[in-house]
Amino acid sequence: MALQLKKSMVRDSAINSALCVVAAVAIAQMADLHEELFWLVLLAGVVALLTFLRSAHRIRQRTLAPLLEPASYVRIARDSPLVRDQVDWSVIDDYTAQLATRGFHPVGDYTAYPMPGALVGVAAMFTNAEASVMIEIQQLKLLPSAGPERMRDGIYFSITSLVGGQIRVITCSHKPQAATYLVRGDHDVLNADPHKGLLALLAQHGDLLLRLRQRIGKSAVPGLTVERYVLAIREAQAQARQRLSAMSGYAIAGVVDQFEAKAKLRWAPSSSALKSVPWRALEELDSAYAVEGQPPVFQASLSW
Repeated sequence: MALQLKKSMVRDSAINSALCVVAAVAIAQMADLHEELFWLVLLAGVVALLTFLRSAHRIRQRTLAPLLEPASYVRIARDSPLVRDQVDWSVIDDYTAQLATRGFHPVGDYTAYPMPGALVGVAAMFTNAEASVMIEIQQLKLLPSAGPERMRDGIYFSITSLVGGQIRVITCSHKPQAATYLVRGDHDVLNADPHKGLLALLAQHGDLLLRLRQRIGKSAVPGLTVERYVLAIREAQAQARQRLSAMSGYAIAGVVDQFEAKAKLRWAPSSSALKSVPWRALEELDSAYAVEGQPPVFQASLSW
């Protein structure tokens, strides 16, 4: 069911306004303030407007908040206290064997920083020989404090390439949420299928890369490291932050409502827009989106 944020904003404002009008009329009757009734009703209108603006501000702030802290990954050891009792590595090892037969090799185990407080997650990461495809096998576990989250415990897959060095092409098993759509990068191409396994998603990703090469004349650029992978995430964060900063809370609520009414499993800019994206060497990412004190990858576990 759609959240209908826009309707809830208007409804809350109307309810508050109606309560103020009723209170104003009651006060006018009891205190014989009939001449002042106009001003009391006007005050009710001001309350309605303030309620609406407060709701819009909260929606806007909640949307922008995750984009204010740049993404990083933390390389972890499998016996780390952070994940020792939370992760079933044997499941990930089974997928590791499947990927090895297809030319993929592991590049380490990571967790995201910052990680939502109600979530424990690790990502075993793999790449192919030319490092043009990065695979994450994610194992996520919700903590009791998570409450009614939409994400479920389990194994998820995410496969990423940088076509032409700037176009993030993502194939994943996550079910996209409105928040995912809001914070997409300007050149992101996403194809999600929550019902497919790793190898099927990998085949889909290969087909998607082939179609993009035929349509826009660009291929996946080799040399994708974990650091560059995270910097590409930061780039998408920066693009989303700029786009959303120019939107009102009411406009953001409208996007959420549209997504909830008709969920998207894939999105992409037009072929003409993707053709116009300049080619970029991945070396240019090495110094981009640097944050003092927060490298793209921490090589030692943080003290949490």
